[in-house]
Amino acid sequence: MWRTLVDLVRVRRQRSRVRCQLAAMTERELQDCGMTRAEIAYELKKPVRRK
Repeated sequence: MWRTLVDLVRVRRQRSRVRCQLAAMTERELQDCGMTRAEIAYELKKPVRRK
């Protein structure tokens, strides 16, 4: 049970960090990654618990 909780917290922190990095990217960086600002906005609006 504790292992599952620890894993959940780890995944949530990782997703939060990735979302912050995506939000900070410039248009040029997003274009290099093949993403649009709209796709980033969609991802940022998702609750952290969703995949």
